[in-house]
Amino acid sequence: MKPITRWTLWQKRWTVFWWCLGIIFFILLTLIFYPTLKHQSSQLDKSFNQIPQTAKQLFTDTNDIFSPLGYLSSQVFYLMLPLLMSILAINQGMGLVGKEESNNTIEMLLGRPLSRGRFLLGKAAAGLLIVVGVGILSTLFTVLMCRLVGLEVSSAGILQGGAAIILLSLCFGSIAFMLSALGRAGRAASIGITAFIALGGYIIVSLAPSISWLHWPAKIFPFNYYHSAELLTNDYNWLNAIYFAVVIVVCLIISWLAFRRRDLAGF
Repeated sequence: MKPITRWTLWQKRWTVFWWCLGIIFFILLTLIFYPTLKHQSSQLDKSFNQIPQTAKQLFTDTNDIFSPLGYLSSQVFYLMLPLLMSILAINQGMGLVGKEESNNTIEMLLGRPLSRGRFLLGKAAAGLLIVVGVGILSTLFTVLMCRLVGLEVSSAGILQGGAAIILLSLCFGSIAFMLSALGRAGRAASIGITAFIALGGYIIVSLAPSISWLHWPAKIFPFNYYHSAELLTNDYNWLNAIYFAVVIVVCLIISWLAFRRRDLAGF
């Protein structure tokens, strides 16, 4: 299992490097302008308050978007960082097994004295390390930038937000990994299904407070259990993380059951 994990990490080293660089650049570009906007916060808040409430909910879960908490939540933790991390996790989940099959290298790997279960576990461990590593780096860089630009938000809250984003991303990644393990049909459908669960779920959950009939459908989607403002203020109920844990574990079990029974000759 460990050789598979190490080999996968080595294969993806440049992918991980560019993802880290890209996310750090986005965080830098977003937060570096806060000192300028801070002096205009009252005027900007007046302009933002003229936007309909339903539209506001697509951008933030706070009422004061240009306060330190509101700015960090709306610009980084509400959408931008969860979206980037989710794309990374989905990409890794789809490619960990799918790339080996499309490149016709999976038979060579499984030809070694290695069970399918250990192969799958090694791939899953590599994906986990990539997502967690990039998530930790992004979170720590956010803490550093907040201190540098004078954005007064609790470092503990930012660390909590980063941990929740990692869980949210792993949730999406595990769904993509499961679909990829199902075979060619699953790989073909994985982009559409995971994109709907991620982006469609984000829209449904954001609009649910204003549209009553969306309350129950929203409970299905992972974004319903991620609340950036509550995380940053240390008010988050970590029982919500049970949802993420259950989805991740169930997807991994289904992946293992499906992969061990597949005829890999026909993919």
